[in-house]
Amino acid sequence: MIFIRYGAIQVLAYALDMGTFLLLLYFFQNEPVLANIAGKGVAGLFAFFLHRHFTFQSTAGSSKVQAVRYFSLLAINIPAASVLLGAGLYFFDNPTVVKFVSDVACVLLTYWLSKVFIFHSDKYDAAPPERSKGL
Repeated sequence: MIFIRYGAIQVLAYALDMGTFLLLLYFFQNEPVLANIAGKGVAGLFAFFLHRHFTFQSTAGSSKVQAVRYFSLLAINIPAASVLLGAGLYFFDNPTVVKFVSDVACVLLTYWLSKVFIFHSDKYDAAPPERSKGL
């Protein structure tokens, strides 16, 4: 269920990311990597709040600590996706398609890192306590 909520939020965040990207790409046609960075920044702000309160329902921990962790992950994700975008543009001359492919490549890793290191909660442990003791 968490992955479904994560996916729904990511679709909304991705629409915001892609919309910002396309808008900036229209105005600054020779800068797809900068448009990608700006789009991811806007979408990252949006996604943090929704993932914290809706996806992982992780309001018990420190929001400052979670924000630092989340935006640290975003600071890694943005250059990684941008490098993939830049590399893909050497082979294909369609920034929108290349951006989509590079972003899909980063989604599962980002989900796992968000779940394990940022919004972790005892509420969503994998096994109930009686099963983890071998009963």
